[in-house]
Amino acid sequence: MKKQLAALLLLLFAFSLSGCGEKAAESEARTVYAMDTVMNLTVYGEKAASALENAEKELHTLDGDVLSRTADGSELFSLNAADGESVSYGADDPLPKLIETALTISEATEGAFDPTLAPVLDAWGFTKDLRRVPSSDELAALLARTGRDKIALEKTADGYSVALSDGAQLDLGGIAKGYAADLLRAQLEKEGVASATLDLGGDVFVMGKKSDGGDWRVAVKDPGDTESYLGIVSASDAFIVTSGVYERYFEENGVRYHHILDPKTGCPAESGLVSVTVLCKNGAWADALSTACFVLGTDKALALRDDLAAQGVAFELVFVTDDGRVLYTGGLAAAFTPNEESGYTYESLA
Repeated sequence: MKKQLAALLLLLFAFSLSGCGEKAAESEARTVYAMDTVMNLTVYGEKAASALENAEKELHTLDGDVLSRTADGSELFSLNAADGESVSYGADDPLPKLIETALTISEATEGAFDPTLAPVLDAWGFTKDLRRVPSSDELAALLARTGRDKIALEKTADGYSVALSDGAQLDLGGIAKGYAADLLRAQLEKEGVASATLDLGGDVFVMGKKSDGGDWRVAVKDPGDTESYLGIVSASDAFIVTSGVYERYFEENGVRYHHILDPKTGCPAESGLVSVTVLCKNGAWADALSTACFVLGTDKALALRDDLAAQGVAFELVFVTDDGRVLYTGGLAAAFTPNEESGYTYESLA
């Protein structure tokens, strides 16, 4: 599920990039259209130009050759079209590794993140811009084709094999951009880049620190007014991803239907939230957790945070509730600066 460009704003003020009289850090910036969204990439340092060129190539390869559901011949398209037959992949192929991560997160969230919702998303028209409200009977039939148990992934001597059963179809939109950011980070590090900002359509990765040694500042958008912001997160080497009801929705007979579906019902999640922002050191996890935590609601999301922290997966959360409260976890107490003029009530959670 997509996090639109309006989800987050990266605040890169000129004065914050260099001290008074100090030469600004060498940088290269580029706007790229990939994965059905606009991406803004900025890389700093002497190797910025070549690194940025390679990053753009990697994004287009991932988009067109690997992760697209609609590009005829892409690996994901071919897997969905395999009619249940097993498909083999090499040991270094990114698709089975992403599916493996998606399965791990689906299990950890007890299905709140589900990579097999493709037919349900299609029925609502969120993937084809043909918005409609499916009947309960239609949803029941489609939900029978979903669930991580429909994915058989095995490691083989040469790599991986993947098969989808019972008419299952994968949509990896809720994790793909975060995973792409993970791959870009690894590539940039290999090329000797220490500082970069990657905004992959609202999935933001801030790499290293600014040239003055300070943290990057990322503004979290106000879901009620996308021209405003909730607050500013100070971070380095972190992924910051927001999911919200304002991103994609339609109205029918006076009822608003948003695109974040509850995998248990096949309907838009009703969790008392209007947006969730996740800060995490891993892009794929940040991406998928923003959706899962929205579906789960505040209490269950906080319990999940505790459970995953015990397993070595740490992340922080900013919730916006439908009654006008902004709740943020204790790990952000010193890193999140509320916008007191936004009209929300702010509360730091232990």
